[in-house]
Amino acid sequence: MPTIRISTFKHCLIVLAVFALSSCGGDQKTASSNVSTPAPAPISSLQQLFAPAPATSNTVANFNGSRSNYTITLSSTGYSVKDNMGTDGAVGISPSVQQLVFKDVSVNLQISNLASSISANDLNSIVELYIAYFNRIPDANGLAYWITQFKNGMPINKISDSFYTAAIQDSALTGYAPNANNVDFVTNVYRNVLSRAPDQPGLDYWTNNLASGAVDRDIVVRSMLIAAHGYAGDPVYGWVSSLLDNRTSVAKNFAIQQGLTYLSSADSITKGMALASTVTSTDTSVANGLIQALVGFQTNSNAPSPAQASRFLAQASFGANNADINSLIGSSYSAWIDKQFAIPQKLHRSYMDAQAAGFINGLKDLSQNNFFESYWQQAIKGDDQLRQRVTFALSQIMVISFQDSNVANYPRGVAGYYDTLAANSFGNFRNLLEAVSLHPMMGTYLTSLRNQKESGTQVPDENYAREVMQLFTIGLYQLNQDGSNVLSGGKPVETYSSSDIAGLAKVFTGWSWAGPDKSDTRFFGGNADANRDWLPMQSYPKYHSVSAKTFLGVTIPAQSPANPEASLKTALDTLFNHPNVGPFIGKQLIQRLVTSNPSPQYISRVAAAFNNNGSGVRGDMRAVIKAILLDNEARTDTTLAYANTGKLREPVLRLANWMRAFNVNSTSGRFLMTSMDDPLSGLSETPMRAPSVFNYYRPGYVPPNSSIANAGLVAPEMQITGETSVVGYLNFMRDVIPNGTGSSRDVKADYTSLIALAATPDLLLDQLNLNLMANQMSSNLRSQILTAVNSVAIPTNNAANADTAKKNRVYLAIFLTMASPEYLVQK
Repeated sequence: MPTIRISTFKHCLIVLAVFALSSCGGDQKTASSNVSTPAPAPISSLQQLFAPAPATSNTVANFNGSRSNYTITLSSTGYSVKDNMGTDGAVGISPSVQQLVFKDVSVNLQISNLASSISANDLNSIVELYIAYFNRIPDANGLAYWITQFKNGMPINKISDSFYTAAIQDSALTGYAPNANNVDFVTNVYRNVLSRAPDQPGLDYWTNNLASGAVDRDIVVRSMLIAAHGYAGDPVYGWVSSLLDNRTSVAKNFAIQQGLTYLSSADSITKGMALASTVTSTDTSVANGLIQALVGFQTNSNAPSPAQASRFLAQASFGANNADINSLIGSSYSAWIDKQFAIPQKLHRSYMDAQAAGFINGLKDLSQNNFFESYWQQAIKGDDQLRQRVTFALSQIMVISFQDSNVANYPRGVAGYYDTLAANSFGNFRNLLEAVSLHPMMGTYLTSLRNQKESGTQVPDENYAREVMQLFTIGLYQLNQDGSNVLSGGKPVETYSSSDIAGLAKVFTGWSWAGPDKSDTRFFGGNADANRDWLPMQSYPKYHSVSAKTFLGVTIPAQSPANPEASLKTALDTLFNHPNVGPFIGKQLIQRLVTSNPSPQYISRVAAAFNNNGSGVRGDMRAVIKAILLDNEARTDTTLAYANTGKLREPVLRLANWMRAFNVNSTSGRFLMTSMDDPLSGLSETPMRAPSVFNYYRPGYVPPNSSIANAGLVAPEMQITGETSVVGYLNFMRDVIPNGTGSSRDVKADYTSLIALAATPDLLLDQLNLNLMANQMSSNLRSQILTAVNSVAIPTNNAANADTAKKNRVYLAIFLTMASPEYLVQK
């Protein structure tokens, strides 16, 4: 794959355009004016159809901030508006005020009551005119005007005529030709209502009847709408009715429930069309997510805004998408976590068994690629996103790796080990520690499997004893609860010595493969049980040390006979109850999920949750996870401005973010992913392929000669970041975004909803900003990406070329976003 050159960068990179219907800025309100205004000029049909926000009057309250920065509340005493971003506080709204005008949109306070004053059928008839004529979402002010006209006696067919007049008057925006004929009109209605081009007999029928005067345009429109609704329940064409219903539902959300109107007629048309184009027969989440982004903060103080939801999902899952954002903003962080805790686990081992069943040689034909398939299936499509993300974090702390040739011989065993981490991720750390210690893949990786007692010059293998202390539980130095080192004479106090390692190593003697007996043959690997690669190791008392075992201030007396289980229990209880475990493990989980440099106070709060879940239980992983994700340092927006906030997104998370944000699908259904280790053509990182027990990077890594080092901060993920890997990532994503990834491009994104926004780059960028960056994109980056996207012209004379240009805009937008330093740092 060629490297990226700057000239190519400008042309083949792809821009991000998320529907950032919310924007930042100063939030100051201005008082309404009571000064009389000149009589308005006559209102044209176009102005009636796309009514902009009214001028300042005693019925209007103006605010200089964006709508998303305010909370609007209705109580028995009227409306109040609270400034969530600035210093305005809460402002009571006079009963005479009918409109709230913000920097980006206005809110019609009367539309809800007005809409309910006519029948539901009549309201739908008016709303559906917007869809039938323009395939767009109505604005609140325009809809209010036509409801009022209807109540004053104007029949639906006359309103319909006005829509057509408006379409011709502003053809540049509405998609109608200035000299549109009956063929153009009928074709547009077929496309907007039935989502297809007209068949020739149908086209001839309607155009001939229009020409003869037998029908008028309103009859054509209403006939098409009746036909669309008539498909309801049809096994083949039922989607036509569902699509119309979904567009109507989104229209009511935008115009009636939220009362929204853009401040210009052009925006009402183009952005209304863009919203409608994201709706499908089965999904309104994109459109409603864009509307929610525009509205912003919720009246429920426990419910996050879309940006806050996206930020949370970046920490608690493998990435945000519209469906998950919309679900979360209607709930609360704590409720979402509780729901995730209740989702049952799906075993990777079951997938491996299913694949092996189709192979000639069964389990022998399995490879690590089969595990990668299962890994990405669950990481991207799994409903238990919190378990997936926490398990990935644990796999980077309690490491085994396919890089070890002995481990690589047991791909199902690695799947079983990952299942073990997942099974205990929401349990108790003591159980997790024991399950890890007895897993045959850990025994293989850190050589505690077949470890024998001392005999003559032979001493027990110390590998696992060392790493279970250094990496899995207590670390190298004694810690205070806030993660700081305990000092003696100004120097850190070590947690263990070489004699502690030697004493603990004796505990891990006499453990080997599971099976129906404890013969010497089985201990040394013969007569293999079919499931020994995932069943916990069993004890072989013959090979267990019976001498006294002293470590960490505890002595297990000499045994006769040998009792491996009792030794293990004492050892693991001692490690589990060491005061270091809470801050040591808690800090690493914070680093993996939230931020590389948590404050001592943050670490202390998480350690406190580890020490006691509130009910006297130590090691409750659920309490730890909640403490991490719900802490003020994780959730408070003000921390976004702090230099020590956030973490570098490691390559696996970047790819996962892309997959989830753009709803990838696997052609084979299997997610045919392989190793991505190569730093030049891949990502420098593959799950379960760390180069050593220290993972791909160490939690305390400091980039040398850097501003990070000068600031006294750490950046673990920077350990796998260099010139080669940076270029490799850019080349990898440049290729993957348009073409897909995996063997035979098996995994591809669905950009349908984004392509629909390509003609309105600001909305496109808003959507990407929300899903990928939690609305944290700076105005400078946004401007740069918009410039790049707009440089990709969309032809108007060739539909195929236009489609290609729209796709290229989407590709460019995504690439430029995911290549930006602002995205690469998860805040």
